[in-house]
Amino acid sequence: MKKSNLKKVPTMAKEIAITLISLFAGCGGSSLGYEMAGYLELLAIEWCKHARAVFALNFPKVDVKNIDIEQLTGKQLLKLINKKPGELDVFDASPPCQGFSQSDTKRDVNNSKNKLYFKTIELIKEVQPKVFVIENVLGMRRGKMKAAWNKIVEAFDKINYRVEFKVVKAEEHGVPQRRRRVIVLGIRNDIQKQFNIGDLFPKPNLTKVSDMSVGAHIPNVIGFSPGQFDDRFIPATEPMCTITKTMSAWLYEKSGLRRRPTTPELKLLSSFPESFKFTGSANQQWARIGNAVPPNITKAIGLHIKENILTQEVLNHFQPNTTKIHTLVEEESNQAA
Repeated sequence: MKKSNLKKVPTMAKEIAITLISLFAGCGGSSLGYEMAGYLELLAIEWCKHARAVFALNFPKVDVKNIDIEQLTGKQLLKLINKKPGELDVFDASPPCQGFSQSDTKRDVNNSKNKLYFKTIELIKEVQPKVFVIENVLGMRRGKMKAAWNKIVEAFDKINYRVEFKVVKAEEHGVPQRRRRVIVLGIRNDIQKQFNIGDLFPKPNLTKVSDMSVGAHIPNVIGFSPGQFDDRFIPATEPMCTITKTMSAWLYEKSGLRRRPTTPELKLLSSFPESFKFTGSANQQWARIGNAVPPNITKAIGLHIKENILTQEVLNHFQPNTTKIHTLVEEESNQAA
């Protein structure tokens, strides 16, 4: 019998999924972005009942819980996802921003909600994820909040991570909205030293911001107004103003009609796909979208992490044995003691 000249094709190694947990998950804006980037979410934590319901509707395979994060320990969190310190890949969090927001004229450095940011850092130190991503409002770095911000920077300096901060522009990452957010991204020092990781943040993926204009997405609209604190006409050749939790923004149609954006339009202007479902009243739907991290932002960050930081080489290196990680955590605990 004549032998075949065909060579046996080597079996490709199965791709290791990047694992994720999300604290202060909201309705799932961040989670959707990571899902689009191919991540495996193990757990989401959110206190708002309506936000949890929307999350559960859109992510039926993700365990979403109502847990008091102030009382949560890293050990308890790891038990919930059946992981040991160092085994989780990405820890994502969006601590409440009301205490930092410039829209709050009575904002206070000592606002109890601000303490949740420090609690988030504490949990990161205990869980020791390979990478963490924290999102918050621009106002946390301005005015009288600078004192709180400086304390936050000091807290990051005390954990075992290379940490970078960046003001991310939503319209530079596929969101037709002029939204600014402070993103804090950290990579564990042992990974940084072993693999000499380069840029932590993705580069803008658009050459023309005009592609992210309101008019490019809603053709019958000629302008808009932020409404709540700055009621003025802005031409539709610009990206949408920041969509906040409250029903404030207005749209101007070619016919001269001044009206509120519809839920489908809010979704479009926040990079939610048509398939993403929102329930409840118009007020509730607006609040969920206004509070959410636009999915295309975390999609861009998630893809960058996947392609340049937590590559398959890195994941394979830490997959079989986490002894080094456990030792690292123990040493850090002993130093703290």
